[in-house]
Amino acid sequence: MTTRNSFLIIFIGLLIAGTACTNQSQWSGLEREIDELIPSAVNDTTPGLIIGVVQNGEIIFQKGYGLANLNYSIPNDPEMVYNIGSVAKQFLGYAFAMQHDAGTLNIDDPVSDYLDDWPEFEETVTIRHLLNHSSGYREAYTMSSLAGREIGVDRMAASEAMEVVRRQPVLEFSPDSRYTYNSTAWVILSEIFKEATGIHAAAWVEENILDALRMNDTQIETHVGQVIENAAESYSFSDETGYTNEKSNRAIFGAADVFMNVPDAAKWINNMKTGELGGQEVLDLFLEPNELTNGINSGYAMGIGVGEYRGLRRYRHTGGHAAFGTQLSYYPDYDLGIFIVSNYSRGWLPSEDIAELILGDQMDPEASYEEERIALSDDLQAALPGRYINEDRNDMVELQVDEGKLLADGRTEMIPIGGGMFRVNGSTNRYDIEAGNEGTGPSRIIASGTNGIRIFTKVDAWEPVENELRMYSGEYRSDEIDSIMRLSVNEEGSLQVNHRWLGTAPLRPLARDIFQAGNGMMLEFDRDSSGRVTGFYINSGRTLDVWFERE
Repeated sequence: MTTRNSFLIIFIGLLIAGTACTNQSQWSGLEREIDELIPSAVNDTTPGLIIGVVQNGEIIFQKGYGLANLNYSIPNDPEMVYNIGSVAKQFLGYAFAMQHDAGTLNIDDPVSDYLDDWPEFEETVTIRHLLNHSSGYREAYTMSSLAGREIGVDRMAASEAMEVVRRQPVLEFSPDSRYTYNSTAWVILSEIFKEATGIHAAAWVEENILDALRMNDTQIETHVGQVIENAAESYSFSDETGYTNEKSNRAIFGAADVFMNVPDAAKWINNMKTGELGGQEVLDLFLEPNELTNGINSGYAMGIGVGEYRGLRRYRHTGGHAAFGTQLSYYPDYDLGIFIVSNYSRGWLPSEDIAELILGDQMDPEASYEEERIALSDDLQAALPGRYINEDRNDMVELQVDEGKLLADGRTEMIPIGGGMFRVNGSTNRYDIEAGNEGTGPSRIIASGTNGIRIFTKVDAWEPVENELRMYSGEYRSDEIDSIMRLSVNEEGSLQVNHRWLGTAPLRPLARDIFQAGNGMMLEFDRDSSGRVTGFYINSGRTLDVWFERE
């Protein structure tokens, strides 16, 4: 060996060692900062979470906190697999992008082209509508709850989820007119995929995505009770019962039911940069956010959210299953991915907190409107306070004035900036508030955000006496979900609803003929020409106008 070659080898060795030391130092610094973010409820004796940070195709940080299994005191480990909930939608969405590119199917085809005995509504629903949550179909999990079944505890098969749509009388809204998150759509997508390709979606994804990316530890749960190797458990906690090992009694690939660890998440995140699967055209289709008919970008593509966070482009999805809570985020301009799964109801750590540690200098300041603030006029202070209910009858807000400030639900300040426009610090949403009067009608809030425009109208508060509430007493039946609810006035003089499986719950009067249950669902009653109550519609965040007729 020559002296020159010896020197070169020594030089390269020193260079590699120096780089390794630098990376180790940076990793240690990041670890200390992330350790400080861990929720105080997490320690070595509780469940917790795993975290993985990926940059430039490499894992720059991975660590587990707390326990993966309380029975045997097994620590959480980034190498273990965790149920990622709705983050799993990305795999089926990407599969559709690949098959569309290959010409096997067309995502703009009607759903009914692929499924037998499928309802033809007045407006056509396409595969694309299912992929971006704009179909107008019912949400099966909400409908199942209304029928008295407990999500995750009572068994649900794919066929049952699809039957919800088959029994649906009309679409909840025109396709593409709004974004409403809907897991039923992904159950339907899985069936469409099988019909189009002749292969079960789970099997195709396993071979053509997971195996192709060498995601060797990722497992798809295809049936309840399946053994998932090296899987963590998930836990909730209450002061009354302590820890509960939460389980799920469903296994329907498409909407959820994928188990993944940090190393495999890193490979999936890296594909969002390289387009290794299918190439750039497939990746672009997968990441193309949907534009609604009102021109608003919904911020959702084919199983993944596409938008910005504090000025930085970001792809993101969250998931919840049993007591698992998952976040997968990718900042493409910095090739930075963050994967977090909590297996504890008290173990949630926002991925944005970690992103700020690394990209904080590149982020815009949090949205603030203090410099644009104007004083809230006396007229508005008098006109705006009160209760507002949205047009879908599934959401409400209470406005009040405290020391000259307009507060929503007693805690969020709405800052006036002129022209009837209000903003909220930390949010990009816009609120146009129209003060009403006898000539123009009631006050309105027009809320504009990523997912569309919602209008809230001020209603007259109503405090009914017991005799007025008794007008609602009776038995109500929904033929759509084959379910009966009974309304009565309790000993305290309040209206309550009872279901044989769900039990009894109080109903809070919001306005005449509009009540709210404790779970946030709203009941809007209908009357005939004589004023007799004939039934009610139930509305929730994901399901509208489920009719219960008085018997």
